[in-house]
Amino acid sequence: MQKFSKKSSLVLTLCILSAISSSGYAAEKDSLHQYNLDEYVVTATRTALTQKEVPQSVEVITKADIQNVGAISVRDVLKTATNLHIDDGGGGHGDQFTIRGSVTNDILILVNGRRIAGENIYPNGSSNTRILDRLNLSNVERIEIVRGPGGALYGSDAQGGVINIITKKSEKPEFIIGMTSGSREMSNYYHLDTGRDNKFSAVLDANFSKLRNFEGKAAGFTYGPKQSYTLDMDYDMDTKNRLNLVLDYDKENLQYQGTRSISQRIQNRKTAALTYEGESTNSKYSLTSTYSQFENETNNKKYKFWNVEARDSIQTATNNKVTFGTEFRVTEGSAYVASGSDRAEQYALYVQDEYRAGSKLLFIPSIRYDHHDSFGSHTSPNLGATYFIDDNSRFKANYGSAYRSPSVDELYGDFSHGGMFTVYGNPDLKPEKTRGYELSYEHEFNDDTSTKITYFKNKKKDAISMVELPGGGMFKDRRFVNIDRTSSEGIEFEIKHNLGNGFTLSGNYNWLDAKDESTGERLSYSARNTYVAKLQWTEPVHKEWSVTAWNKWYTDYHDGSTDSNSGNTFNFVVNKRWGDKYRAYAGIDNLFDKKITSMRYSGRLWRVGAEMTF
Repeated sequence: MQKFSKKSSLVLTLCILSAISSSGYAAEKDSLHQYNLDEYVVTATRTALTQKEVPQSVEVITKADIQNVGAISVRDVLKTATNLHIDDGGGGHGDQFTIRGSVTNDILILVNGRRIAGENIYPNGSSNTRILDRLNLSNVERIEIVRGPGGALYGSDAQGGVINIITKKSEKPEFIIGMTSGSREMSNYYHLDTGRDNKFSAVLDANFSKLRNFEGKAAGFTYGPKQSYTLDMDYDMDTKNRLNLVLDYDKENLQYQGTRSISQRIQNRKTAALTYEGESTNSKYSLTSTYSQFENETNNKKYKFWNVEARDSIQTATNNKVTFGTEFRVTEGSAYVASGSDRAEQYALYVQDEYRAGSKLLFIPSIRYDHHDSFGSHTSPNLGATYFIDDNSRFKANYGSAYRSPSVDELYGDFSHGGMFTVYGNPDLKPEKTRGYELSYEHEFNDDTSTKITYFKNKKKDAISMVELPGGGMFKDRRFVNIDRTSSEGIEFEIKHNLGNGFTLSGNYNWLDAKDESTGERLSYSARNTYVAKLQWTEPVHKEWSVTAWNKWYTDYHDGSTDSNSGNTFNFVVNKRWGDKYRAYAGIDNLFDKKITSMRYSGRLWRVGAEMTF
């Protein structure tokens, strides 16, 4: 790695000085475990606010939700989220996401608020979504999904939204053994929690899995063994200061079945993250440093990522809180760079204010300044407000902006897709710029029913897209280009109702118009209409049995071609618990065996699993 410039050294020094000052931020002591997790969220504002208070659209998926759908991976959990579509990448490649028409590279994925390195090992498809395959679900406490631009707090990659995966904090000694098997993968996992011993606690997770080519080794699928290990340790220096160290190692030995060839991919990733948190009378502060190294042993390519962030939150008055921070990031290397620079440096400064005007109105303005060594400076403002009509109803409004610099692979990549076609980078790419707003109304009719309706509109300039090049046969080579202007507009409606006797009914409807404004053509991986209806029953007395069934419809789905498709899948899971010690489940996705290739409905998928706690 090259030596840091004087500017880089200055930024790093500012990070450290900010973190060790007498006033600061500790992610609200990342105090998620101190509150009712169903009510408090931290991703939208980086401070602990209730879901009713935050102006942005936030969805929380709890641990109970995860178990009720019999999920094997985080990917399975997210498939029922509002206005979020996942196009499975065939295993091992990462998945194509869309939130409100924004694709994968515009969606930032965090673990405990910490940025995850995106290896960019698969152009326009992987970004940092590969973390979804690596995480041990037994260690996931909940998932927060923020829809809409999040650039004011999170910077690049947060144009479409943010997904924050929050893991369990050590509470008591326990050992969990789990086994799963299904159409696409089989695995066994282990979770060891030492509990808190005076000032020290540690959690160790290990996951061993094997991807299956459930189509009988058909083209377009990746299969083979994977293993991952995570060690998460906390040390309480005293009642107000804490250290956290996370060590992570992942290794894959996979085969990819293309139409013309079979290729092998051996790759591993090592990550280390150290966080210091502290607090004083009216402030909380933190300093986090993360280093990650990805290595593709097959082609001897490496990718390095280093991120340092310091944050500060000060309660300046009973009705006002100011949060500010600074961030410095270095990326170096790529799996598929043919020529050109493979190193990028960027730093940022941000500030946010939470102001309560009486008991009815909450204002949250924020702004972020980013500087990229190749693409210059960008400023991303955000303004949100929540007005409480009464305890059961409220209006919300939010305006935000964001940007994303082209990745190394988008600039200089040269990637062969299983021998079928080649994806070329474009060194003339410009950064993407997004601005958007949303208006929401929420109402709880009683203790049994809650509703929410949201209107949103986003506009993007210079969107980075992959287009086919002229010539060639059935499979054409592709290249990254800028699209002058794109937009997405839509309506989201959510409802949840307790039917009594253990039955709960929930659903959402999303209308979306995502298009290229210069041509009028629809954007890829988006459906005009999406419906999700979910019915859950939990045995009301002992709560040992539960059944969850849901149906997801798409109409007018656009996959990048001239075709539009519609379809639906019916899915269900049966759970059986024996107290807090044992759990078994079985489920089927796409029960009626829908086969819509463009929507990645390749057939019926089954899964079974069991978990034991000691």
